[in-house]
Amino acid sequence: MTEKIREAEYCDVNMELKRADLEQFLGKLAQCGASMKWRDGQGGVILTVATRVQRQEFCFAQKAGRFILTGTFHLHDSGLIHAFQFTLIRAKGCAVIKHFTEGPILISKIKNGEAQSIMELNGPRKKVVYEKPIHVTSEDVLKAFKSAEIAERIPVLRLEMDYELVSLQDALKAQDGEEINRVKARLEELRRELLMYEVFPQKIPGGKQPK
Repeated sequence: MTEKIREAEYCDVNMELKRADLEQFLGKLAQCGASMKWRDGQGGVILTVATRVQRQEFCFAQKAGRFILTGTFHLHDSGLIHAFQFTLIRAKGCAVIKHFTEGPILISKIKNGEAQSIMELNGPRKKVVYEKPIHVTSEDVLKAFKSAEIAERIPVLRLEMDYELVSLQDALKAQDGEEINRVKARLEELRRELLMYEVFPQKIPGGKQPK
Protein backbone atom coordinates (compact mmCIF):
# COMPACT_ATOMS: atom_id res chain seq x y z
CA MET A 1 0.00 0.00 0.00
CA THR A 2 1.27 3.47 -0.88
CA GLU A 3 1.75 5.70 2.15
CA LYS A 4 -0.29 8.90 2.16
CA ILE A 5 1.87 12.00 1.67
CA ARG A 6 1.33 14.52 4.49
CA GLU A 7 3.78 17.17 3.28
CA ALA A 8 6.60 17.64 0.82
CA GLU A 9 9.78 19.68 0.71
CA TYR A 10 11.18 20.62 -2.71
CA CYS A 11 14.87 21.54 -2.40
CA ASP A 12 17.19 23.04 -5.04
CA VAL A 13 14.27 23.58 -7.41
CA ASN A 14 15.20 24.79 -10.88
CA MET A 15 12.59 24.90 -13.60
CA GLU A 16 11.77 27.11 -16.55
CA LEU A 17 8.11 27.40 -17.43
CA LYS A 18 6.81 28.27 -20.84
CA ARG A 19 3.55 30.18 -20.85
CA ALA A 20 1.64 26.95 -21.51
CA ASP A 21 3.33 25.32 -18.49
CA LEU A 22 2.44 28.29 -16.30
CA GLU A 23 -1.18 28.18 -17.47
CA GLN A 24 -1.33 24.46 -16.60
CA PHE A 25 0.07 25.22 -13.14
CA LEU A 26 -2.53 27.91 -12.55
CA GLY A 27 -5.24 25.56 -13.81
CA LYS A 28 -4.18 22.85 -11.36
CA LEU A 29 -4.20 25.37 -8.52
CA ALA A 30 -7.68 26.53 -9.48
CA GLN A 31 -8.90 22.91 -9.50
CA CYS A 32 -7.86 22.47 -5.87
CA GLY A 33 -9.73 25.64 -4.87
CA ALA A 34 -6.70 27.88 -4.40
CA SER A 35 -6.90 31.65 -4.73
CA MET A 36 -4.08 33.40 -6.61
CA LYS A 37 -2.70 36.89 -6.77
CA TRP A 38 0.10 38.36 -8.87
CA ARG A 39 2.34 41.28 -8.07
CA ASP A 40 5.56 42.72 -9.41
CA GLY A 41 8.74 41.70 -7.64
CA GLN A 42 12.41 42.47 -7.92
CA GLY A 43 13.53 41.10 -11.27
CA GLY A 44 10.29 39.28 -11.95
CA VAL A 45 6.81 38.55 -10.65
CA ILE A 46 5.48 36.98 -7.46
CA LEU A 47 2.56 34.56 -7.35
CA THR A 48 0.82 34.26 -3.98
CA VAL A 49 -1.23 31.09 -3.62
CA ALA A 50 -3.67 30.58 -0.75
CA THR A 51 -5.50 27.36 0.06
CA ARG A 52 -7.52 26.40 3.10
CA VAL A 53 -4.39 25.17 4.88
CA GLN A 54 -1.45 27.06 3.38
CA ARG A 55 -0.30 30.36 1.93
CA GLN A 56 2.74 30.14 -0.35
CA GLU A 57 4.66 32.61 -2.51
CA PHE A 58 6.46 31.68 -5.72
CA CYS A 59 8.92 34.26 -7.06
CA PHE A 60 9.45 33.89 -10.80
CA ALA A 61 12.30 35.52 -12.67
CA GLN A 62 11.49 36.29 -16.29
CA LYS A 63 13.83 35.67 -19.19
CA ALA A 64 13.14 35.38 -22.91
CA GLY A 65 9.41 34.85 -22.35
CA ARG A 66 9.93 32.13 -19.75
CA PHE A 67 9.19 32.05 -16.04
CA ILE A 68 12.11 30.70 -13.99
CA LEU A 69 11.50 29.32 -10.51
CA THR A 70 14.34 28.41 -8.13
CA GLY A 71 14.67 27.83 -4.40
CA THR A 72 13.22 25.58 -1.72
CA PHE A 73 9.50 25.12 -1.04
CA HIS A 74 7.86 23.36 1.91
CA LEU A 75 4.31 22.39 0.98
CA HIS A 76 1.70 20.76 3.20
CA ASP A 77 -1.46 21.10 1.13
CA SER A 78 -2.19 18.00 -0.96
CA GLY A 79 -3.65 19.97 -3.88
CA LEU A 80 -0.68 22.34 -3.91
CA ILE A 81 1.74 19.38 -3.79
CA HIS A 82 0.00 17.71 -6.74
CA ALA A 83 -0.02 20.91 -8.81
CA PHE A 84 3.63 21.69 -8.07
CA GLN A 85 4.89 18.17 -8.79
CA PHE A 86 2.84 17.94 -12.00
CA THR A 87 4.41 21.21 -13.17
CA LEU A 88 7.93 20.16 -12.17
CA ILE A 89 7.64 17.02 -14.30
CA ARG A 90 5.89 18.73 -17.20
CA ALA A 91 8.52 21.49 -17.38
CA LYS A 92 11.35 18.94 -17.08
CA GLY A 93 12.63 20.64 -13.97
CA CYS A 94 15.17 19.56 -11.36
CA ALA A 95 14.76 19.16 -7.60
CA VAL A 96 15.41 16.99 -4.58
CA ILE A 97 12.03 16.06 -3.12
CA LYS A 98 11.33 14.87 0.42
CA HIS A 99 7.91 13.26 0.78
CA PHE A 100 6.83 12.97 4.41
CA THR A 101 4.33 10.17 5.02
CA GLU A 102 2.86 8.49 8.08
CA GLY A 103 5.63 5.92 7.63
CA PRO A 104 9.05 6.41 6.02
CA ILE A 105 10.39 9.55 4.35
CA LEU A 106 10.90 9.21 0.59
CA ILE A 107 13.70 11.24 -1.00
CA SER A 108 13.63 11.56 -4.78
CA LYS A 109 16.21 13.20 -7.04
CA ILE A 110 14.54 14.63 -10.13
CA LYS A 111 16.48 15.73 -13.20
CA ASN A 112 14.90 16.93 -16.43
CA GLY A 113 11.51 15.86 -15.10
CA GLU A 114 12.49 12.23 -14.42
CA ALA A 115 13.38 10.42 -11.22
CA GLN A 116 17.08 9.59 -11.03
CA SER A 117 16.87 7.85 -7.66
CA ILE A 118 14.44 7.22 -4.82
CA MET A 119 15.59 6.54 -1.26
CA GLU A 120 13.49 5.46 1.70
CA LEU A 121 14.40 6.69 5.19
CA ASN A 122 12.87 4.87 8.13
CA GLY A 123 14.50 6.14 11.30
CA PRO A 124 18.26 5.47 11.01
CA ARG A 125 17.75 2.97 8.17
CA LYS A 126 18.29 3.97 4.54
CA LYS A 127 17.14 1.96 1.56
CA VAL A 128 17.58 2.74 -2.13
CA VAL A 129 14.36 1.63 -3.82
CA TYR A 130 15.16 2.93 -7.30
CA GLU A 131 18.10 4.11 -9.35
CA LYS A 132 17.60 5.04 -12.98
CA PRO A 133 19.60 2.88 -15.39
CA ILE A 134 21.49 4.63 -18.17
CA HIS A 135 19.94 2.38 -20.81
CA VAL A 136 17.42 -0.40 -20.57
CA THR A 137 18.44 -3.31 -22.82
CA SER A 138 17.68 -7.02 -22.76
CA GLU A 139 21.22 -7.64 -21.52
CA ASP A 140 20.76 -5.15 -18.68
CA VAL A 141 17.53 -6.85 -17.66
CA LEU A 142 19.07 -10.33 -17.65
CA LYS A 143 21.89 -9.04 -15.45
CA ALA A 144 19.38 -7.43 -13.12
CA PHE A 145 17.60 -10.74 -12.64
CA LYS A 146 20.72 -12.01 -10.86
CA SER A 147 19.80 -9.82 -7.91
CA ALA A 148 16.73 -9.80 -5.67
CA GLU A 149 16.69 -6.00 -6.01
CA ILE A 150 14.62 -6.37 -9.18
CA ALA A 151 11.67 -7.28 -6.95
CA GLU A 152 11.86 -3.71 -5.59
CA ARG A 153 11.98 -2.13 -9.06
CA ILE A 154 8.69 -3.55 -10.28
CA PRO A 155 6.46 -1.80 -7.67
CA VAL A 156 8.25 1.48 -8.42
CA LEU A 157 7.56 1.04 -12.13
CA ARG A 158 3.88 0.45 -11.40
CA LEU A 159 3.71 3.58 -9.23
CA GLU A 160 5.33 5.61 -12.02
CA MET A 161 2.80 4.24 -14.49
CA ASP A 162 -0.08 5.13 -12.16
CA TYR A 163 1.21 8.69 -11.87
CA GLU A 164 1.68 9.04 -15.63
CA LEU A 165 -1.86 7.71 -16.21
CA VAL A 166 -3.19 10.46 -13.95
CA SER A 167 -1.09 12.97 -15.90
CA LEU A 168 -2.52 11.60 -19.15
CA GLN A 169 -6.08 12.06 -17.91
CA ASP A 170 -5.30 15.66 -16.97
CA ALA A 171 -3.66 16.31 -20.34
CA LEU A 172 -6.63 14.84 -22.23
CA LYS A 173 -9.04 17.05 -20.29
CA ALA A 174 -6.86 20.09 -21.05
CA GLN A 175 -6.46 18.99 -24.70
CA ASP A 176 -2.71 19.50 -24.31
CA GLY A 177 -1.24 17.72 -27.32
CA GLU A 178 2.39 18.18 -26.29
CA GLU A 179 1.81 16.73 -22.82
CA ILE A 180 -0.30 13.87 -24.22
CA ASN A 181 2.54 12.84 -26.54
CA ARG A 182 5.11 13.11 -23.74
CA VAL A 183 3.08 10.98 -21.34
CA LYS A 184 2.27 8.35 -23.99
CA ALA A 185 5.95 8.02 -24.86
CA ARG A 186 6.91 7.69 -21.19
CA LEU A 187 4.16 5.11 -20.57
CA GLU A 188 5.47 3.05 -23.48
CA GLU A 189 9.00 3.12 -22.01
CA LEU A 190 7.67 2.02 -18.62
CA ARG A 191 5.48 -0.68 -20.19
CA ARG A 192 8.40 -2.19 -22.10
CA GLU A 193 10.65 -2.17 -19.06
CA LEU A 194 7.96 -3.74 -16.88
CA LEU A 195 7.28 -6.40 -19.54
CA MET A 196 10.97 -7.36 -19.66
CA TYR A 197 11.13 -7.58 -15.87
CA GLU A 198 8.02 -9.71 -15.54
CA VAL A 199 8.54 -12.11 -18.44
CA PHE A 200 11.24 -14.14 -16.62
CA PRO A 201 10.29 -13.98 -12.91
CA GLN A 202 11.84 -17.42 -12.31
CA LYS A 203 15.28 -16.00 -13.15
CA ILE A 204 15.65 -14.23 -9.80
CA PRO A 205 17.84 -16.57 -7.74
CA GLY A 206 17.11 -16.70 -4.02
CA GLY A 207 15.07 -13.51 -4.08
CA LYS A 208 11.47 -12.43 -3.78
CA GLN A 209 9.41 -13.17 -6.84
CA PRO A 210 7.48 -10.22 -8.35
CA LYS A 211 3.77 -10.56 -7.95
